[in-house]
Amino acid sequence: MKRSHIIAIVVSIVIIIIAGSVTYYYINHRARTGTTSTSVPRGYLRIFCAGSLTIPFQDVAQVFEKKYGVPVHIEPSGSVMAVRKITDLHEWCDVLGVSDYRLIPKFMIPKYAKWCIGFATNQIVIAFTNHSKYASYLLAHPQDWYKILMMKNVRYGFSNPNMDPCGYRAVGVIALAALYYHNMTILKDLVISKISGAKYKLLRNGTLIVYIPATFTIRGRNLVIRPKEVDLVSLLESGEIDYAFEYKSVAIQHHLLYITLPPQLNLGDPDYAKYYSRVIVKILVGTPEEKSIKMAPIIYGMTIPTVAKHEDLAIKFVELVLSRTGREIFEKNGQNMLSKIIIVGTPPSWLIKFLRENGYSYVVKKTSS
Repeated sequence: MKRSHIIAIVVSIVIIIIAGSVTYYYINHRARTGTTSTSVPRGYLRIFCAGSLTIPFQDVAQVFEKKYGVPVHIEPSGSVMAVRKITDLHEWCDVLGVSDYRLIPKFMIPKYAKWCIGFATNQIVIAFTNHSKYASYLLAHPQDWYKILMMKNVRYGFSNPNMDPCGYRAVGVIALAALYYHNMTILKDLVISKISGAKYKLLRNGTLIVYIPATFTIRGRNLVIRPKEVDLVSLLESGEIDYAFEYKSVAIQHHLLYITLPPQLNLGDPDYAKYYSRVIVKILVGTPEEKSIKMAPIIYGMTIPTVAKHEDLAIKFVELVLSRTGREIFEKNGQNMLSKIIIVGTPPSWLIKFLRENGYSYVVKKTSS
């Protein structure tokens, strides 16, 4: 064999080895960082989740990988988008975690899921940094938050209501503030005048409905909208925006300053569930997917979709989330587990058995409000 042929063979072998190593690193990196991929290797647990679940799910995934030796591929997005990746784009995942458990019954049960659980809580806060305009004033006068956001030189943001529950909750919080402070200008100035096609209707019974069209443009420079709430963190840190409507857990996880809102507004207090329900946000208006979202206490949801490819591993991940280890991880990240788990649909026997063995109380609902 000629020397040139031998060299060519050796070079080919080296290229194959290098390509294999690069491919392994690339796949492993994407699995650990949660980068979206349309091709997930066999043996990976694939998880779709809300942006605000990314960090606690990643922490749980580290424990899962050490315990079971199976890599976890996390794909964060807005919760509505996570659901629609399954129902509209026909993608598969093994576990779905959303920041509003009601999305699963509304969009997925019974075809794409048979059950879901509501398992953790949160609240909406106004997040900012030391460099935000009027930050020191807001810290001293948190009750004036909406007055600051309405100032012409202030930029604020929330996530897309059509893609992410934090977005429609931000709109809901602003609408609740209009009712709470008896000032409809708050809603008009912070939402209606900024989003093309947005409108509202105040019914005689006191119910306030806000309509968000499926497609819209932003008027002016004051409001910034991104697909999911965690996308706003880098904008805060860079100074591109001054304030953002965020989950308290996201503010804690990213070491942001924040103020809490009155319990009548923050969607974090079950005692105000009836008050929250005075506001309804209609999303995806003008499409067959249009939905009415009644404001309610924030409850995160989780399910194993019917399209899951690794149900046995998915069960282990759900159990780990609900275990003592999982509870500690969530609490460390600013999200508390519910004392009573909410189950919607037909729960599998393994779930009931696990909840009972781990001291959970639970309630089973056939539908979700």
